[in-house]
Amino acid sequence: MAETLFNLRLPLPSDAPLYNNLLCDPEITVWLEDRLQYPISYTEVETFVLGKAWLRWAIECDGNFIGMTGLEDYSPQRGVARFFIVIGDRTYWGRGIGQGVIDSVVRHGFENLGLRKIISNYLEPNKASQIIHDRADFVVDGHLRKDCWRCGTWVDQILLSRFRDE
Repeated sequence: MAETLFNLRLPLPSDAPLYNNLLCDPEITVWLEDRLQYPISYTEVETFVLGKAWLRWAIECDGNFIGMTGLEDYSPQRGVARFFIVIGDRTYWGRGIGQGVIDSVVRHGFENLGLRKIISNYLEPNKASQIIHDRADFVVDGHLRKDCWRCGTWVDQILLSRFRDE
């Protein structure tokens, strides 16, 4: 698989309506957090994209906004933050962008921000998320069994982490 080049940049006001459109696609939101399983307001999306955040980037590819990533839930006392990624433009799925993004964000978190640990999570049926976390050397810390209702069944949430010294 040839890797497609991407750019991580600060979100722009023009990204908010694009992200809002991506979040209207149930194929995008199905494996995202529970609050995104129901329609949310444009104001909520705009606040997420443009609001105060510790580290939030837009993902751009071929000059197009295709999603969001970053580190959130930062705990300075513990040196921990939570990784997230949403590649919402399905035409860019399967091109290696998710792997490149997770590698870049994790490297930045450890090398530039001094984090000691990065945590993450995904829902078990999401094989693409499992693969990028495995390749980025995240370790499974546990399962929240039958934690989220998706596609007519309860699915497990997988909790992961990676330490700077691993």
